[in-house]
Amino acid sequence: MNFRQLEYIIAVQNQGHFGRAADECDITQATLSVMVKRLEDELSITIFDRSRSPILPTEEGTKVLTQAREILNKKNRLGSLRSSLDGNLSGELKIGIIPTVAPLLLPIVLKPFVSNYSGIKLSIIEATTDQLMEDLQNGIVDGAIIASPLDDEDTFSYPLYSEELMVYGVQDPSKTTMSHDDLKNSNIWLLEEGHCLKDQVVATCGLSEKQVRHVGLDIQCSSFTTLVGLVDDFGGYTLLPELYVKIMSHRRRSLTRSLKKPEPLRQIDMVVHRPFVKKTLVDAFIATIRNEMAKK
Repeated sequence: MNFRQLEYIIAVQNQGHFGRAADECDITQATLSVMVKRLEDELSITIFDRSRSPILPTEEGTKVLTQAREILNKKNRLGSLRSSLDGNLSGELKIGIIPTVAPLLLPIVLKPFVSNYSGIKLSIIEATTDQLMEDLQNGIVDGAIIASPLDDEDTFSYPLYSEELMVYGVQDPSKTTMSHDDLKNSNIWLLEEGHCLKDQVVATCGLSEKQVRHVGLDIQCSSFTTLVGLVDDFGGYTLLPELYVKIMSHRRRSLTRSLKKPEPLRQIDMVVHRPFVKKTLVDAFIATIRNEMAKK
């Protein structure tokens, strides 16, 4: 038994397919299959049910995979300790980030992070909150940047920053702020199902499903740019995070207002899974985000 074999079975579990797992591990499918079979023979355990598609672990195999992840976590923790003692952070860091944060935050933090930590190989994965939490549990990402709150006792959250949610589409220049009642009496354009920002806006502003549906038009929005365009073409309002408002044109910013207190805020956190394997690397990324956001 060796670390490589443990990495191979975890790759098969993550991919649900021997071919894709081989590609992930940069080896041939034949080699991966042989190495997995040798491990099964050594343990006298069938780790995977190969008759199913996608391939799933057996009951005994699930226990083996849990132990394999713990062993590799400890191995990675030792590697991180060595680099931190040397004073030179190095290694691979995989960070997941939700789509409503990625295009706003990454342009701010990527360049300073890469410049300051050239020894760290940074990988970014963009996905929904549900997918990122699954990836975090399976060790596919080391940390996930999401909008809180998150109720999960197996994770730990580090606050990164908070931002106001602002109303776009205000045509009346005399209106300095908007009220929740203004929104309740209007059509609201929001992101498609599955985006946590939509759920937050609906709950915070007390909106009904009727308000976020439009007669004769069924469109699933996944970007703030699309929302802004719909408001421009059809009227109504949408809610945008403060970071997005800052990069809009002057004309469009003039159509944006704050909501009266208590204004809705979006809290963005870095979430890690316990046990925390790459603490020093994640800490460096967190520090970069906090430093750069403090300048905004």
